Amino acid sequence: MSKKECFINEVKRAISKTGNAVEDWFSEDALDFWNGLQVDGGTGKPKFTDNGKLVLTFMKENKDTFKNLFKAKDVGEGLGIASRTASGAMRKLVSDGYIEKVGADPVVYAITQSGIDVDVNAE
Repeated sequence: MSKKECFINEVKRAISKTGNAVEDWFSEDALDFWNGLQVDGGTGKPKFTDNGKLVLTFMKENKDTFKNLFKAKDVGEGLGIASRTASGAMRKLVSDGYIEKVGADPVVYAITQSGIDVDVNAE
């Protein structure tokens, strides 16, 4: 389960304990945002961007070669894309729980079990 899905479930659980509807808790703008968070891949935005699919696939296929420690520069070079492009895709994958940031200087990422298990082509 991604961090986003975990957050949505926890908010739903907290609100349900009060016996009130979600609409009673949020302003109209906040409710629009809340409803947008809950959109799944079938009815809203795709779960993965094209670059996200490329990055996650690269990380899966090269996990052992890189000892599951990837810099955006290495991913970019491996895919033939700019490291900045790879970095942007990696930030989204972090927020969705498919990879995690494991180092700060330099910034290093590792693929999570969710990232290994997910089929990017089925999403």
